[in-house]
Amino acid sequence: RRVIIHFPEQIAPEERDPQLRDKIARELAVIVRQLMQKFSDPMAARALLQSQQNSDEALSIKRDADPTFDFCGYLEMLPQTNGMFMGNASIVPRNYRKYLYHAYLAYMEANGYRNVLSLKMFGLGLPMMLKEYGLNYEKRHTKQGMQTNLSLE
Repeated sequence: RRVIIHFPEQIAPEERDPQLRDKIARELAVIVRQLMQKFSDPMAARALLQSQQNSDEALSIKRDADPTFDFCGYLEMLPQTNGMFMGNASIVPRNYRKYLYHAYLAYMEANGYRNVLSLKMFGLGLPMMLKEYGLNYEKRHTKQGMQTNLSLE
């Protein structure tokens, strides 16, 4: 399981504590014990966790931490699968209004990200990320390629 700890304020390099990681590691047992006491009722803990997972704050933190997840926030769901085509990296020239993968590549490039997902990994991760936004991802095969129910906002 991954835990994202969000530090919204940037600390100046001269003010950073070089032993912070070690200090946190030494306190982990105390932190875990306090969490176990605070959330001793598993059902109450689950309810609190689920409400936090679906909060605007959690969504904002995920968007800050994952550029692909952030990109999905700019997509909207259409009622039918007559939206953007998935496309691929070898279609030239790029058409980010027609092809979803081209839009993703343009977003990553515009924001300075060099490590982009392959088409396969992008396609596999898309349904799960869209679900977190409350969007249902659908697609269909056509003569022009894979068409989705998504468009750019």
